[in-house]
Amino acid sequence: MTSSKHLTRSFALLGAAAAALALGSVAIADPADSSAATRAFTLTPSTHGNPEGVAADPRSGAFFVGATGDGTIYRGALGSATVEEFIPGVAGKSAVGLKVARGRLYVAGGTTGAITVYDLASRRQLAAFATGAGGFLNDLAITPGGDVFVTDSFRPTLWHVTAGQVRAGSGTPEAISVAPEIQYVAGQFNLNGIVPLGERSLIAVQSVNGALFRIDLERGGRRIQQIAVDPLVGGDGMLLDRGRLVVVQGSPAQLTFVDLDRGASRGTVVGHLTDATLRGPSTVARDRERFLVVNADFATSTAPFTVSGIARPDGDGDGDDRDDE
Repeated sequence: MTSSKHLTRSFALLGAAAAALALGSVAIADPADSSAATRAFTLTPSTHGNPEGVAADPRSGAFFVGATGDGTIYRGALGSATVEEFIPGVAGKSAVGLKVARGRLYVAGGTTGAITVYDLASRRQLAAFATGAGGFLNDLAITPGGDVFVTDSFRPTLWHVTAGQVRAGSGTPEAISVAPEIQYVAGQFNLNGIVPLGERSLIAVQSVNGALFRIDLERGGRRIQQIAVDPLVGGDGMLLDRGRLVVVQGSPAQLTFVDLDRGASRGTVVGHLTDATLRGPSTVARDRERFLVVNADFATSTAPFTVSGIARPDGDGDGDDRDDE
């Protein structure tokens, strides 16, 4: 992402009439409005493998992108077209899912099985946790109390690190089985994006079949229910924005908006949003009035890699106007 080129948003939804129908209640800003133009942010240099995770820090106004090749963490801001190296990578590391909370950056390490926590002010590693070999740690959810839940796409397990373990800097993650309620497909990506509903409730998507699940962690056990919704096949990163679930899908490359009922037992797809700059998108974060979508581009791995800053559409979702990610 070495240039300051600003790209104009393009909505390719089978023509204007089809677009209006598909977008439903998601109102789209006028593309002629310069404030609605997509901004492209370029990873500089794009030499550490495909990017995959992104997280925004409302305290500093910065956002962070992780590289899968060696765990390099990049830092960017809406006011700059380049996203530069922030925490150097190391051979054997990988950065897949990212989240920011209370001045800390949480990283899910893919096939390394590692969960790593950094202090953003000092860039120092604060904590590290190992889940062993054979899995793929994909995405994280941080609860209001500071507990960490990490999806494993290859093992039918949800990994739990407590806030106390994070403060201590080490510990053994709790392995919470999601079987038999969630049936994993061998050799495919299963649980992927995850968001917290509260301290002990989560929503996760299963990429291979697009199934959406609510996971409630009760005293002495857990309860898993599939959410009734049209399949979100290829569903990857997610966030909650104004009470509405935003799901990244790679093919076609788009953001899908889902309204959940009060009990999060049923969802309704209310719109889709695409953009000409999207290339194999993997996940999304909200930075003020933009969605930051990582162009992982695993299909072609064309450098330089980019992040698309797409103007956040108006909507009628319930809840307040903060980022619920």
